[in-house]
Amino acid sequence: MPYMAAVGPATWWPSSALAPAGLLAATSPSSNPEPQTLPFLLPPPPAGYPLLPPRGTIVLQLHPHPGFLAEVDRRRSCSLLQLLKDEGAAPSPEDEKRREQVIRELKKIVMHWAKVVAREQSVPQRLATATVLTYGSYSLGAHGPESDVDALCVGPCIATLQYHFFVVLRQILEGRPEVSGVQTIESAKVPLMRFRFSGVAIDFTYAQLPVIDASKAINMFSPRLLQKIDKRSWRSLSGVRVNEKIVQLVPNSEKFQVLLRCVKLWARKRGLHCHHLGFFAGIHLAILAAYICQRYPNASVNGLFTVFFQTFAHWPWQVPVSLHDEPTDCLHPEGRLMPIVMPCTPPEFCVSNVTKSTFKKIREELTRGYALTKDPLRHDFEWTWLFESFPYAEKHQQFLRIALRAPTFAELRDWAGWVKSRFRFLILKLERAGIGCDPCPSEEVDHTVKEPNMVFYWGLIPEKIIHVDTSSLKEDFMKDVTNDVYGKVKCTRSDVTISVVGLSQLPKSMCTHSVHWQYLQHCMLGYQSTSEDQSAGWLGLG
Repeated sequence: MPYMAAVGPATWWPSSALAPAGLLAATSPSSNPEPQTLPFLLPPPPAGYPLLPPRGTIVLQLHPHPGFLAEVDRRRSCSLLQLLKDEGAAPSPEDEKRREQVIRELKKIVMHWAKVVAREQSVPQRLATATVLTYGSYSLGAHGPESDVDALCVGPCIATLQYHFFVVLRQILEGRPEVSGVQTIESAKVPLMRFRFSGVAIDFTYAQLPVIDASKAINMFSPRLLQKIDKRSWRSLSGVRVNEKIVQLVPNSEKFQVLLRCVKLWARKRGLHCHHLGFFAGIHLAILAAYICQRYPNASVNGLFTVFFQTFAHWPWQVPVSLHDEPTDCLHPEGRLMPIVMPCTPPEFCVSNVTKSTFKKIREELTRGYALTKDPLRHDFEWTWLFESFPYAEKHQQFLRIALRAPTFAELRDWAGWVKSRFRFLILKLERAGIGCDPCPSEEVDHTVKEPNMVFYWGLIPEKIIHVDTSSLKEDFMKDVTNDVYGKVKCTRSDVTISVVGLSQLPKSMCTHSVHWQYLQHCMLGYQSTSEDQSAGWLGLG
């Protein structure tokens, strides 16, 4: 019989003077400190001493000292902030000044526009005013250097959406040398113009107030005034009203801004931050981040981000996410997969394009985030694992290739904006045919084609081996694209091509390799959520 040493407990540190301060500790019920114990191999016994193997495995559990966990939390928070800095998630002071200048110029332009409309309508020009309000990540202080600015043009009752905003104001903007790439999306749920002003991307919506002096009226924000506006203007104003409520409800705006930047960077890296493809819009991420900040006001940045995944990886999505404690009485749209309530009065559900396929991917990515962040004692943890770009080429074998073409770049911008607003219909058609879909938000260019073009690649996940009839798929999709006058006019000079391609035909930008996929498979294998998850303790959330 080979020599066998007994396994038993021994004092880890011979004396408190030799133990690392604050590393590990245990406390007895009488509050007297007890030494930590670890299994170790005893020296060989004296000659003739009977060798008795242990009856079973001895498992000793170490309880990390709160000071040690606090140090781990601090280091992870610091490394997370450093990663945001390295990724350029926050704009420079120069970028901030440029955005502020752009907003000031836009306010001057819309005020001039109001006077132009007043003169056309034979209204005294001194009475007509308009202004610009910002909302979204910019006004929440969580925007990045490449983020667009969500801006709302608030105009007088004499300025209509279809003519004065989309025609007259567009002409004024196009006449400015600082403005480029103007495109209109008139039939969206929230109609808007998109353009660049001094290099800053602007999403410009419109709200028509039932008064002449719109600038003064909107500053007062009278509830009686809001009751008189039309539905489209009400939806446009929702972003501003929601922003104000979020700012009021989060206990620490600085932590909220950092968390929202983290969540947005994660969503962008993992292909989840694209509303028209059925994923998150900025407002969804802002409310989810605010929900975590509201419930854990004393948590660190690392704690907030970790509990974000812990919370929403296990969220029962038949229950809406709401920043208000009381149950919402707003109408729950039938079939909504990820209901999120806007914190405004009266409460409303966020507009959502989530489908069965995109819902599945969102939940998988939330679970992945939880699997990566749940272990506070993993010594080789790196935030770069979480923010790794999504490996489309490893996950899918076939892709739907959607190519948009137009005679000029200006027409391509308009055409692409319109077709993208119809993409959800195409995803739903694929799902009805038994084909899941993972749309990649990247916009590629086919350099073998002379005409201005834009190409999208969507990963296909068939439930069984199936042939995709792209001809009939395109025919059905074009019915949605040309379902009104705007689409019919645009498609006379522009085109959509749909085909199925393999991995060899993907652009290099989509052929990334997942370094940590094997580790993640191990982490998530057989994962079951339990009520005994102890991560709250080390995050300071208990």
